[in-house]
Amino acid sequence: MEDKCPECGETLITKTIQKKLGSGSIDYPIAVTCGKCKWNKDLTGAGDIVGKPVMADAGASEKYETTTQIRKQVATSTISKPINSSGGVSKLIPIILAIFVVGAIAYVFFMNPAQEEQTVATTTPGPIPIITQTPVPTPSSTPAPEVTASGNQFPVYLEVKKGFTPKIRTIKVGDGILWTNNDIYSVTLVSKDGLFYDKFLNNAKRTNYTFLKAGTFSFVLKGNDTGLSGTIIVQP
Repeated sequence: MEDKCPECGETLITKTIQKKLGSGSIDYPIAVTCGKCKWNKDLTGAGDIVGKPVMADAGASEKYETTTQIRKQVATSTISKPINSSGGVSKLIPIILAIFVVGAIAYVFFMNPAQEEQTVATTTPGPIPIITQTPVPTPSSTPAPEVTASGNQFPVYLEVKKGFTPKIRTIKVGDGILWTNNDIYSVTLVSKDGLFYDKFLNNAKRTNYTFLKAGTFSFVLKGNDTGLSGTIIVQP
């Protein structure tokens, strides 16, 4: 290691670093410098390392330089020129306008009708007229007096060939008729007005019926081919 500066001959100053070694330490020189002319020398050997990589051949060197240039161009273009910044903004403008238009249409067709419906629903209706119905008077009907049997019994005789004797009998409401079979043959008395079921009468048998309402009532003998009939007129 030189002690004198090769330029001016001054004594060189040695710079060291302390390194631990086991339980002790040593001073390791890393550089010498001249305090007068500022000449210096690196003792670590780092100054002798060549920064440029050594390529195996010329073709590899050209590929390395080409790749390095492409990377630099890409980095430079990326930093200096934003990727399609103006084009992106120009495409966003129509999209934003379309969103505003759709929002306005939705407000007109969906929001306004709801508000109108709400307004209509909260409208206070006018007073409802009260219609008073006058009850229709019901005529006072006088109930018909109850008819009771008078107990009077008027005879009518029955024969197959002659029919009814008398043929017409007039009575009052509440009176009764007593039919008697005067024939040797049996007869069946039939009410054409349905006052009672058919009555079968043997010789000398009788049946009666009390008339409680006015009217004209007809009777026949079942099986009588002569067409003779009897009539009872009931007067009020």
